[in-house]
Amino acid sequence: MKYPIKLSEHKIDEYRQRGFCVTPEILKPSEISQFRTAVDREVADRTQHDSRPLGKKSVYEQSFVQCMRLWETSDEVRALSCHHGLAGLASQLLQESSVHLWQDQALYKESGGRETTPHQDQPFWPIGAAPLVSAWIPLTDVTVKSGAMAYVPTSHKLGSLRVVDITHKSEPYDILADPLVSGIQPESVEVKAGSIIWHDGFTIHQAHANQSSRTRKVFTVVYLASGYPRVKSWPVFPLDRAGVEVGEVMQGEGLPVVWPPPAQLPRPPEVKGQVLGPQHG
Repeated sequence: MKYPIKLSEHKIDEYRQRGFCVTPEILKPSEISQFRTAVDREVADRTQHDSRPLGKKSVYEQSFVQCMRLWETSDEVRALSCHHGLAGLASQLLQESSVHLWQDQALYKESGGRETTPHQDQPFWPIGAAPLVSAWIPLTDVTVKSGAMAYVPTSHKLGSLRVVDITHKSEPYDILADPLVSGIQPESVEVKAGSIIWHDGFTIHQAHANQSSRTRKVFTVVYLASGYPRVKSWPVFPLDRAGVEVGEVMQGEGLPVVWPPPAQLPRPPEVKGQVLGPQHG
């Protein structure tokens, strides 16, 4: 099937070798404006009863305001989470012909928000080594000062390391000091709105503190390759909602196939989960 946006072999190889890459100028300014308005609306609705100042929030909440599964409650955001162009890019980077939507979320780092603790994404979930890629979509230009991401190049090749408790309910593991990381320094990536950063599920990453006067507005979409089984039984909402048992292929309610692109946008599932993070189970 023809991709709406075709990646060069050089870009795909960069992603496979380094564990992350930037695809510039993917979304038009008009699209960014439209999607930012839609995501802003969802974030405002979900946080309207929380008037706490930043200093009164938990360590995790000081890293970012996390609003989850926006595609399930907003038609406007669904158009971004299930965007054919983005799903096609995910398919090319994963080198997989069929891709599910695993989750989406808004990550809004408030002015003064602390750094996001270095971690890998994939070990949080009972999905083993199933191919997974995250699209980090800035809705405003992002600099190091405002909370840019930093990635440890080639760290995805290490596979699953010790899980980092980014909620800080326990002392988080210092993954950058892991002997396997061997002192590889994170690389900060400043990016313009409209461009997208992609990272592998095992790539170690973090985000700088927001020392600017404005909220850093970012939306993320996580894509999972089709045809892979659930590996562990520990609770995770997307698989539990879909009734996927250990050893069964990950598919079903709330896990729509977004590549190849469906004729219509997927219908949201009837069962909804918690709308704010951190996610419990």
